[in-house]
Amino acid sequence: MTEEKKLFTIKEVSELIGISESEVIRMIMLKKLPVVRLGKAIRIREDNLDEFLKGFLAKDEVRAGYREPVLYTAEQVAKILKLSVDNVWNLLKTGRLKGFKIREGRSSWRVPAKSLEDFIENRIRQTK
Repeated sequence: MTEEKKLFTIKEVSELIGISESEVIRMIMLKKLPVVRLGKAIRIREDNLDEFLKGFLAKDEVRAGYREPVLYTAEQVAKILKLSVDNVWNLLKTGRLKGFKIREGRSSWRVPAKSLEDFIENRIRQTK
């Protein structure tokens, strides 16, 4: 009889490894943490979580996920930063957060992962 592998929710992974749900989502979007989609639900396989943790804990794994550019929507950025979407749009329109429009409309903004990281680092420096 084969051993069943567990599937975790984003919330369960967050609680298990001690990082925010937003950070788990970010790791998924960066394709550092593979997922299984079951309809609209997202689940993380136990094996994939184990592999992620091995790589996450390895000190030499610094920027492996940046071979391909990653773009976030304003809504995704709002979730990661725990801000309202209106606040993110304001940051984009004023240039404090670097992004670009792919078409007309409010939900058409895209933010490169590097721009989001730079924004977060600047905010951390400002609070020190």
